[in-house]
Amino acid sequence: MAVSEPRYALSKRELLSRRDRVWAIFSVNFRQRVGRAFPVTLVVIGMILTIVPFLITVLTYQTLGRGSSLTLDVFYGPYGNFLLLLFIMLLTALVGGGIVADDLGSKSISLYLSRPITLPDYLVAKGAVVAATLSLIAVLPGILGAILAFVLGYVDGTVALEAFGAYLAMGILFMATFATLALFLSSLTEKRAWAASGIFALLLMDDVVADVLHGVSQNVVWLYVSPWEDLTCVARALFQVMSTGDSPNPYVAFSILLVLIVGLASATFVRLSRMELVTE
Repeated sequence: MAVSEPRYALSKRELLSRRDRVWAIFSVNFRQRVGRAFPVTLVVIGMILTIVPFLITVLTYQTLGRGSSLTLDVFYGPYGNFLLLLFIMLLTALVGGGIVADDLGSKSISLYLSRPITLPDYLVAKGAVVAATLSLIAVLPGILGAILAFVLGYVDGTVALEAFGAYLAMGILFMATFATLALFLSSLTEKRAWAASGIFALLLMDDVVADVLHGVSQNVVWLYVSPWEDLTCVARALFQVMSTGDSPNPYVAFSILLVLIVGLASATFVRLSRMELVTE
């Protein structure tokens, strides 16, 4: 009887595709960060602060017998609400503070960046977590308000469509600005608390310093220092809100925001690209 060497065959293990891995990073992080009680509370409060002022304005117009004359500038209301800005800063700090810092602290970022995932894939997935969370305040309530106003007959289809487009455009610009800022500051440290504190402090101080310097010097240039002022300036142009003579130029504000977004994304890429990676 012949004795032969046993043969074992291992089935080839199928790896997830690049797209599936990016989606996995996004979905897992989104559930982890947005599922916490405090961020959910901030989202709910932020949505209330966005929708309620708009409904009050609509009801006021209706009471005065002007319900059919609502114009596009009525939809600008949420961007002039400082409480909304405060909640957005808190939400960005809470969700974005550990978006990269947690991976740096646990050293898991090198595994995240194993093939076929690339660094841009990782940054897009992580940035999308912050952006998707902010969209619940920056985009969704405004779009719902525009649809509601149209359904109730307070605005015609043209104005509702313009408001829908303006909210969507502002939402994209808004999310890109805050998401890239969160990614950059979170990539500078392994401590979630430090990154979150830095995000909140920087956003708040930028706005306060810009307002103070503008008030003292009466020079509109200082308002460009604050990303929030730049965003509201662009929003006023999109929603056709009447501006005073010393208001920032929306084209300049938009250009500054684009430079900021590209600069922060590039700086984050350079910072993380120097890391040692684990390959498959």
